[in-house]
Amino acid sequence: MGRSSKEACACLLLMSFCLLGYVWSQSIVTRDNNTTTSSTSSREFIKGASSKSTPWPGSRWLENIAQSSHATVYVSNPSSNNEIYYPSTYAALLNNAPQEEPTKNFNCFINSFFFTDRTASQFVNWFGLHWAHYAMSYVRNFVSAMFVYYGTAMVFHYHCYIHPRNEIIFKDRVRPSNDIIWNQIQLAQSSLFFYSALPVFSDYLIEEGYTKCYYTLEQIGGFLPYIFWQIVYFTLVEIGIYWMHRTLHENKFLYKHIHLKHHQYNKPETLTPWASIAFHPLDGILQASPYVFWLLFVPCHYLTHVALVFFTAIWATYIHDAMDWNMDPIMGSKYHTVHHTHYVYNYGQVFTFCDQFWGTLRVPTKKTGKIGERQVLSGGNGKKGR
Repeated sequence: MGRSSKEACACLLLMSFCLLGYVWSQSIVTRDNNTTTSSTSSREFIKGASSKSTPWPGSRWLENIAQSSHATVYVSNPSSNNEIYYPSTYAALLNNAPQEEPTKNFNCFINSFFFTDRTASQFVNWFGLHWAHYAMSYVRNFVSAMFVYYGTAMVFHYHCYIHPRNEIIFKDRVRPSNDIIWNQIQLAQSSLFFYSALPVFSDYLIEEGYTKCYYTLEQIGGFLPYIFWQIVYFTLVEIGIYWMHRTLHENKFLYKHIHLKHHQYNKPETLTPWASIAFHPLDGILQASPYVFWLLFVPCHYLTHVALVFFTAIWATYIHDAMDWNMDPIMGSKYHTVHHTHYVYNYGQVFTFCDQFWGTLRVPTKKTGKIGERQVLSGGNGKKGR
């Protein structure tokens, strides 16, 4: 990474933490012609959420916000010449009908932990009622991604490099340098600005009804259909990621201009938990895109989808630690270390079945990263590979 690139990444890192501080401290409210607050009433005043059953997290959280906001919010009604009054900004975002949009209700509920109702009103002033929700979701995703990235990497860092057993681990292998780790942190942090937009796009598609995503088991017919379609969904995601990753290698233009940035870490001593999302921004988005693409065609439980995306972030940390902790047929760290050192093998994300089927699986027969030892690979069928 050149000097100018390092300086740019350092600036983005500083901006990230400034934004983090802003999210937790910002509470100023401004007004505009579309949305403001008032203590008076009008002809179209919506007192509270519908009494109909609302899936978790329900509507009680909206009532609690309304009781503590001490103000009502009015929004211009395009179908009439008057305004609609809501008991809070979050009620306005949901049109005070959380039971009709359970996915959006869930996202607003999560956003309420990051933004007070007054801060949410500020976002509405900036972006308008419709897009304020997604703007807040983007900032929430960005802050959450920072916590997940740094939190997960720190845990793995401790167990790999600080825990007393690290003396045994690195008795016969090279320890990654601090410069390598700092390089990976800078690249990952600068890319997070872009990564955080993909879940927002996914939520937009889901909440606007463009996908086959559902929120409750009743909508899919019970537990067994849920299990069946989740297996179908995750299998297609796994295949999609395999071919996206393989294409990023086999297409010379994509590899040179996008994926090579990640493959600068091409030795075991350059792989660390901090490399998990140290990608070119477009690289990370492309490899995660199957999680969004298949929602258009395959029924998927929304909260399970969220859990899978969260799991992927942790999994990416694990497979980049180069520690050889594995359980076949899981595509664990020993397989991914081989991918980084040999480039053209082991493209899969979680499982080995795609590499096994399309002939790109290679299994290390010796400990990866051992000093002075040449690695010998075997094919997925047990035969010696290239």
